[in-house]
Amino acid sequence: MPGDMGYVPLAELLADNGFISVVFNFSGCGESSGNIDLNLWHEDLVKIYDLVSELPGSDNAAINIIGFSAGGAIAARFAALEKKNIRSLMLMATPADLSQIIPEDKELMASHFRELGLIRDPMSPDDINKWYYGFTSLKAENFIRWLPQDVPLCIIHGNSDTVVPVSHADRIYKAAPHFPQKIILEGAPHQLRKDNRVKGIILEWLKKQKILYA
Repeated sequence: MPGDMGYVPLAELLADNGFISVVFNFSGCGESSGNIDLNLWHEDLVKIYDLVSELPGSDNAAINIIGFSAGGAIAARFAALEKKNIRSLMLMATPADLSQIIPEDKELMASHFRELGLIRDPMSPDDINKWYYGFTSLKAENFIRWLPQDVPLCIIHGNSDTVVPVSHADRIYKAAPHFPQKIILEGAPHQLRKDNRVKGIILEWLKKQKILYA
């Protein structure tokens, strides 16, 4: 949307408070190239993590990951399965099971993404079953069970989310191997970055991790 700065204001706030902040778009989204394909998003996050780890002044023992929506589910899988140092994980409006909120018609879903400009190549996806499985297999409530015990988890969801029901936050919370923090925001929509309360909550969380694990 014209004039929509996306996650840049959040990154700027964190940077102003002494955090090295990186925002990015997954494949097929925003200014990133390619077509939306959740089979590739895990690899995207691995590459971003490695890039952040090598930034001047960064500490790869103090990397906090904040994932929004399906990106949160990818973050949950990454944190659970990759042998990487993660200081904390925040899941924002994250679906517990993506298969429960997407259309059952594969072709209809692909057509919708073409209209949105998220599938740019007219020949994509070349294997629609494999492409669709990338969505249906993304189950944050399963991955989160394998989250390392020493990685603090914060779950934030709005109770006015019409895309991912707030019950998904409860399911991820119950599946976590240790007691995470859960914040349900009254009246908040799916796009939590547009809620004025969220930036303050994220900043407070990160400062707490910095103090506890410095």
